[in-house]
Amino acid sequence: MLTHRLPHGGAIVLSGGPGAGKTSLLQALAGLGYLTVTESGRAVIRQQRALAGDALPWRNRQAFAAAMLDRDRRQYRRYSRRGGPVFFDRGVVDVLGYARLERLRESATLRWAARRYRYAPEVLMLPPWPDIYRHDQERKQTLAEAERTFQVLWDTYLDQGYRPLLVPRGTIRERRDWVLSHLGLACSPIHDAPGKC
Repeated sequence: MLTHRLPHGGAIVLSGGPGAGKTSLLQALAGLGYLTVTESGRAVIRQQRALAGDALPWRNRQAFAAAMLDRDRRQYRRYSRRGGPVFFDRGVVDVLGYARLERLRESATLRWAARRYRYAPEVLMLPPWPDIYRHDQERKQTLAEAERTFQVLWDTYLDQGYRPLLVPRGTIRERRDWVLSHLGLACSPIHDAPGKC
């Protein structure tokens, strides 16, 4: 079922600034049976809070970036070669973008990982969307910071040889259907042909 658009084992990244609807879109894809991989940033924050650690974006950003990179590499190795499309909520390149956004030291390990762990060449980018942007316990950025994050990530993916592509705004279902149609995928992984979901 994979098309020519899905090399690298069909490892497809959804990226963009915080609060743009990535998680909702991934949940909609998972609801059709597609394999999805959750964002490392939120997982690291929850883990660090539970452990009273300091690898948090408001305490130690360098340690936070290193923890995200470690988790993203493990997630890539675990899921990227499953033989079908896998949707990642951010990827290794997002950690490089975060380091650039926060003007952190770009370690040799981080630069190597961004070259080594390759995803499908098209990266689906969700643009900032003021109407749906919300704060929560893990998302503390302002809308302006979310917009700046989006631009830095877009530029970082370009710099790493990817083709960022905007996912149009719309309902969750409209976005889900657009992604599947663009990638030439069916309404669920068990179907033989693409179609309207």
